[in-house]
Amino acid sequence: MNTQTLLIEQQFTLWVLYFFAYAFVGWVWESGYVSFKKRQWVNSGFLNGPVIPVYGFSITAVLALLRPVEDNLLWLYLGSAVLITIIEYVTSWLMEKLFHARWWDYSNIPLNFQGRVALPISAFWGIGVVFVVKVVHPFVARFVTHLDVKYGIFAAILFLVLFMFDFGFTLANVLAMGAATKRIGDAIDQKKQELRTSVDTAAAKLEKEHGWLEDYRQHQADMAKLPSLSWVQRRLLNSFPHLQLHDTKTPPKDIADLAELLKRRRKQGN
Repeated sequence: MNTQTLLIEQQFTLWVLYFFAYAFVGWVWESGYVSFKKRQWVNSGFLNGPVIPVYGFSITAVLALLRPVEDNLLWLYLGSAVLITIIEYVTSWLMEKLFHARWWDYSNIPLNFQGRVALPISAFWGIGVVFVVKVVHPFVARFVTHLDVKYGIFAAILFLVLFMFDFGFTLANVLAMGAATKRIGDAIDQKKQELRTSVDTAAAKLEKEHGWLEDYRQHQADMAKLPSLSWVQRRLLNSFPHLQLHDTKTPPKDIADLAELLKRRRKQGN
């Protein structure tokens, strides 16, 4: 193997390992933050494994494109904020078009653009990236170099294979989720409407928190024809607090609650 080929292989391995290292760091940060707010552990990533690709893409893009200004804190800050804002906007737009859902929403944050990005968030990411580049990256670089020296391209290939398997598995679940959540959402809307137009006791039940869900508990036959959601689909509904499904107006939390009840009932029936 000639020197040029070895150099290309080494660069490929390093950047792949950097991508997965920062995808993991981002997963730890975001899952930890969401778990702290919810007071319970939550995997807040789109994928099932411990990686959030948008963080991997963002930091590797900063390392690759902003290397000429990494010693200038102001330009590093501004460049990072702009670059990650672009990546975040494109990611939000693509995921919404592909999966008919808005996975995060900054509409309540001042100076937002289409709810996909917001100036305060971009300013925060700029500070965060400067911290990562100046403080975290030296440690990550040593770890990645150790993996490269010890395992070489095999480590990169292994991570890529696991990533593609996870991505394909999650993608299949998400593509199937739209039709299932629409059916469950329509059923919930119909149940709420029935309670509104029924006798006073039923209408009063609707006013209670999840009163419609209690009605489903009492009338299990109403759930018999509803589709089940996989654990991946239920996790996604619970992991994204600002998720908006375009195929149904029913809140994802309501769909997740009914899907969980349906899972328990069918498990008891087996």
